[in-house]
Amino acid sequence: MDTTFLEGICRAEVEAISKLAPHLVEKIVRQGAGGDHTRMIDLVAEEAAISYLESVSFRGRLLSEELGEKRFGADDFPLIVLDPVDGTTNAARGINFFSISVALSSGALLSDVIAGAVMELPSGRLFTAEKWKGAFMDGKRIGVRAKSSLRDGLIGVDFNVLGNQQKMFEILPLCLGVKHIRNMGSAALELCYVASGGLDLYADNRSMLRVTDIAAAYVIILEAGGSMLDLNGNTLDCELSLSERISLVAGSEANCREALSLIYGKRLVTGKNVAKEINP
Repeated sequence: MDTTFLEGICRAEVEAISKLAPHLVEKIVRQGAGGDHTRMIDLVAEEAAISYLESVSFRGRLLSEELGEKRFGADDFPLIVLDPVDGTTNAARGINFFSISVALSSGALLSDVIAGAVMELPSGRLFTAEKWKGAFMDGKRIGVRAKSSLRDGLIGVDFNVLGNQQKMFEILPLCLGVKHIRNMGSAALELCYVASGGLDLYADNRSMLRVTDIAAAYVIILEAGGSMLDLNGNTLDCELSLSERISLVAGSEANCREALSLIYGKRLVTGKNVAKEINP
């Protein structure tokens, strides 16, 4: 079971989405297991993914942002972590920047993810990675961009803080310390842009990301030579559960450390000592 299998899920979703009438894309049909509204495009995409898994006799579990958990047989693993459409608001508004994110895990933690695929829509570009085998975009190897400083960099940040001024003020020093900023609306895809060198860094300090947003991009970033850290500066890890809410920085190790230094006003060191630097 490899990225070809994950690509099959993506292509099944694309086919189903292509048949959806434009006026139905943004229709709200229910509340998803992740807490957000499920729109028709989410539902159609998720149902297509389930049909594909049934067609290939998959055995394991599916964790999806819309329905929650679904079992295919009695086995707990492998586990598929799916965001049927990451960037639904963009899709519903006709903004051509959204994606399908699907990861395969051998265990219950983010660090157990062994393969991931993120398909950019509507372009169809496919970002993939398998553990220990490298990261690729449409079959061509990719890698994070290494820079000596973020001052001339291009970063992605999510400013959708839902009125939480503290989170906005916290991220402001990072934004003031770089040359270019983008807020594009699909975390999975923006993380893949980091993996392929399009962005120098992606930062999200809101504690709002879900594992379905980042599981596939996690292995893609790492296999592209990058790092994904929590805001204490430690390698990000968490349970593969919809109850998890995540903040992170992702990019080269040096750029991640510099970003955290800008956010907290201190030069951060590696490992567990970082927490002491942030909270003396």
